[in-house]
Amino acid sequence: MIFANIMQDKEGREKYWSKLFHKYRFVIMKDSSFEEKLSVKLTRINVIAFLATFVFLCFFSTMLLIAYTPLSEYVPGKSSIEVQKSLIALNIKSDSLEAILVSRSIYLENINKIINGEELVTPENYAEITNTQIPISFEKSKEDSLFRVKVEAEDKSSIYKKDKPNNNTTLMFFTPLTGLISDGYNNKTKHFGIDLVAKEKSRISSVLEGTVIISHWAYETGYVIGVQHKNDYLSFYKHNSVLLKSVGDYVNAGDHIAIIGNSGELSSGPHLHFELWHKGIPVNPENYISF
Repeated sequence: MIFANIMQDKEGREKYWSKLFHKYRFVIMKDSSFEEKLSVKLTRINVIAFLATFVFLCFFSTMLLIAYTPLSEYVPGKSSIEVQKSLIALNIKSDSLEAILVSRSIYLENINKIINGEELVTPENYAEITNTQIPISFEKSKEDSLFRVKVEAEDKSSIYKKDKPNNNTTLMFFTPLTGLISDGYNNKTKHFGIDLVAKEKSRISSVLEGTVIISHWAYETGYVIGVQHKNDYLSFYKHNSVLLKSVGDYVNAGDHIAIIGNSGELSSGPHLHFELWHKGIPVNPENYISF
């Protein structure tokens, strides 16, 4: 009985495989005359191979369409082109903000060092951070400093001021503007500076090296610029027509920072109102600078 079943299964398998290779004829005829138009001989294995090839080609074509056409945007979980562009723009903005934060931190650190009379920080790639074409260097040699003192003292009538409380540091103050003093320093009338009258469009120079901490317009004093110097000195230049430096800029002694003007409610003509402060107290600029 068992042998008979085995033989029967074997015959069934052979019969099944023989059917796969059994040839069939596919004919297309005219309905009216039964004329044969197309005749194709097929086997079941041919049909299976054709269907498998067709399915593979359809799958492969679909993958190509999704990969290289805008249809990929409709695939769940895949971001669109607009989203990718937005991500790139946000990445660029984040890099810019990071550069600005680095620049601000360098600026604040240099302000603290100027107030404390310490050496300034020399940032790496400072020109790239501030988007300037000319690199700014805080380093200076002894020979260069001595040469600048000699030449600029002759040209700008500068004098030397001995600052005893700061370890006998010698400071050189430059004349901010060559002109006539129309009103001097008067602590009683709260005129905490001097007024200098000069030619129109005369350029105003920084009296010492330092960092610009104020550069704006005020109702009473017009265009004002202030520079923080080392050893707790602070200078202000008021009633300007144009400001040449911005907040955070580092300037050397004698650099042009503004142009004389007549801006502000308290100005009655083109002039420079110059103030010099030391440790938060206004001082007479004529005691420090030869005008």
